[in-house]
Amino acid sequence: MDILTLEQFGRLLIPNEIREQLGVTSTTQFTLAVQDAKLILEPLPQESKVYHSGTSLVVESEPTGNLETALEEIREERIREFITSSENPV
Repeated sequence: MDILTLEQFGRLLIPNEIREQLGVTSTTQFTLAVQDAKLILEPLPQESKVYHSGTSLVVESEPTGNLETALEEIREERIREFITSSENPV
């Protein structure tokens, strides 16, 4: 258990290993609550980073489901489309 000291301006320093474990950065916002005389600090979900890379729109975010399953479904769909287009050439 880490021991933290409140600075004169009311700040606490969260140790780096805990910040890394939680995936929080200097821009992370938190909610703060008091429960049973304890401070409860919870990081708010981060906004997804959105940018263009060439002609593609990229969204950086945490997966909301099983990524392996989603990729397998996309592969199977593309294989079916390829087979269908091969059987019915234009």
